[in-house]
Amino acid sequence: MKSVKVNLPTLIKKYFSEYLSMQRSCSPNTISAYSHTFTLFLKYLQQHHHRRPDHIEIDDLSSRNVIDFLNDLQKTRGNANSTRNSRLAAIHSFVKYILIEHPILAGNLQPVLAIPIKKTKKKMLDFLTQEEMDAILASPNDHSWCGRRNRVLLEVMYNTGARVSEILELKVVNVRLEPSGMVHLTGKGRKERTVPLWKSTVKLLRKWIQSNRYSSDSYLFPNNRGGKMTRSAVAKMLTSVVETTKTQCPTLKSRKISPHTLRHTTAMHHLQSGVDITVIAMWLGHESIETTHVYVTADMVIKEKALKEMRPPKTKNLRFRPKGSLLEFLESL
Repeated sequence: MKSVKVNLPTLIKKYFSEYLSMQRSCSPNTISAYSHTFTLFLKYLQQHHHRRPDHIEIDDLSSRNVIDFLNDLQKTRGNANSTRNSRLAAIHSFVKYILIEHPILAGNLQPVLAIPIKKTKKKMLDFLTQEEMDAILASPNDHSWCGRRNRVLLEVMYNTGARVSEILELKVVNVRLEPSGMVHLTGKGRKERTVPLWKSTVKLLRKWIQSNRYSSDSYLFPNNRGGKMTRSAVAKMLTSVVETTKTQCPTLKSRKISPHTLRHTTAMHHLQSGVDITVIAMWLGHESIETTHVYVTADMVIKEKALKEMRPPKTKNLRFRPKGSLLEFLESL
């Protein structure tokens, strides 16, 4: 690899503090995921090549090092192909940024861009029946503050089909309860959309906001200290609710339910109710209808209806300021 003098640590800081947040308008979740990839990569270079993070050079960003790093993730951390591909996507993004700043390095870095993603197995979509969803919504205990919050939170997640990250960013100002209820969501790539609310959801939200005397700038679903809930906290809460619900709904006993399962459930219930797929795509905030089409291929009810219509044959789918060392900078994101 031809050696070119480039201050790589400074370039990494500029990539995160200026390019991703200001030029690409990437979400905090994307920046956090990418910074975690680089934290792992820098620690890998330090451990296996004795290269201190603040002293890395372009030569360290070789295709051999990147491939060995990705293989190490799968061997020592047990990462699946999908996680490996996400790490590679972060590195590819940074390499493309380097080439914008220093086109002369194209010959050096092209082998890194040529590293292919690994094929992954497509899992069948997991979603809940109407009876299972109703049982989960009825499970939280209304006698405690957390129980009431969880009840409203789950109803809003099911009503909107929003990603858990979108729900956690919601503030009271993002909700309109009159004359008709709706919620304003900010999704991936900072794309905004407005989703209408059922009357039952509006009633729950109005009572929730009023009983807590929230201001317009308050988080709609805070933790018990008033701050923003974490994704892991929502996942843990849902697991607990499902566990409690299993006695009333035995079909949940062998199921592993995640917050994203509720999003799939919303989409599938819309589809089964006859809602057009283009409307579902807008509802979920999908950039392409091809993403939404997976629900059509997954729905056995629709397939069975189609089968009945067929005649059986007679024969035989942020902007911020970088500070401190490079590792401290990345881990603070």
